Amino acid sequence: MKNHGRTAGSLLLENLNKRRILDYLRAGYAGDIERAASYYDEDIDFIGYAPIDVFPTLGQKVGKAAVVQSLVRLHALYRLIEHDVTSIVAEDNRVAVMLDLRMFARKDDRVIRLPFANFYTLRQGRIYIFRQFLDSFDAVQQRLRIDLIEAMREHA
Repeated sequence: MKNHGRTAGSLLLENLNKRRILDYLRAGYAGDIERAASYYDEDIDFIGYAPIDVFPTLGQKVGKAAVVQSLVRLHALYRLIEHDVTSIVAEDNRVAVMLDLRMFARKDDRVIRLPFANFYTLRQGRIYIFRQFLDSFDAVQQRLRIDLIEAMREHA
């Protein structure tokens, strides 16, 4: 395997950063808010690209307290969140993760299944920049229980 000019030290750091993110994901989705929060930089900048009127825990959150509150709210809405990491890559202080989530709603046990792409930049071992992408069209359909294509046809 080629290291493309990267040193043994940078490869070690990349593996450490992968492990940090995997542990963060385990903690965050298991509802271990304190452990998940320990991975946040005080100045974390999070953006989850989805309509916030449908997904209020997404959108932009700045600062550790705001991101922690968003995670608390997520667990208030969903009684169980399962995740499967399908891909993870790291380079220097950046980590990218593809994952599938299954979120079980508290009020009616409905399951929402979504693939996510998360992009992290770490500073001194903590998440400093966090960008999250999902298929928001599919997510809105599942969350609202409507077929948006059919709804658009009816109103055309």
